[in-house]
Amino acid sequence: MNEVLTVIQETEILGKKIKVYDNIETPLFLASDVADWIEHSQTSKMVKSVDDDEKLMGTLFLSGQNRDAWFLTEDGLYEVCMQSRKPIAKKMKKEIKKYLKSIRLTGAAIPHGREQEMVNYYFSSLSSDLQGKIVNELIEKNKELQTFYDDLMNTEGLMQMNTVAKELGIGEYTLFAYLRGKKVLFYDKDMVNVPYERFRKEGKFAVKETPCHDGKIRSVTYSTKKGLDYIRKLLRKDGYYDIPIVS
Repeated sequence: MNEVLTVIQETEILGKKIKVYDNIETPLFLASDVADWIEHSQTSKMVKSVDDDEKLMGTLFLSGQNRDAWFLTEDGLYEVCMQSRKPIAKKMKKEIKKYLKSIRLTGAAIPHGREQEMVNYYFSSLSSDLQGKIVNELIEKNKELQTFYDDLMNTEGLMQMNTVAKELGIGEYTLFAYLRGKKVLFYDKDMVNVPYERFRKEGKFAVKETPCHDGKIRSVTYSTKKGLDYIRKLLRKDGYYDIPIVS
């Protein structure tokens, strides 16, 4: 059975109610919602136009029952927005991109400074003491996540692949072999793992020429945060994790 997906963030953009599912680092969007946002009259046709890597069948809990439904990844959402001729589609892409970026800057799905507001809205029935504990936990979690990503990224926003492997809970050599198998990386003339040009252009990876101990200059592959999220999504899709990854 598919994992039951839940809403982790809601807002209103361009007069449309926007729901974000699963987690903020690799968010999912209900395909029928997306069709409504960009005024697409045929959800099934829209879903067919999306690459297989950018859509998945998930489970929602509605009206007391689990129901299967199509979801789009963030890239899948942007893909259908770019395909659409509706004026609202391009605007929607721009605004959702801006919205997700503003959330990620805090390192969590709850914007920094709005923890109390969120608790008041969603947990109004709880005692004030319990609400206070939840607020404090959210504030502390936001701080921890921000510190984590600050440490993870270097000044150029790049991560070494061994750091990526540790974050994903997989051995570095296993990760390289996996990414070669997925046609994300390949061996260059020096037998160094480097990304295909497509993934560089998409901002998922970067390659730096780095001096080595033997005096030679070799290519070294780095991942961006977008690349980390992309690898995590691939691993999850291929069943590398027995439980959902919490970002």
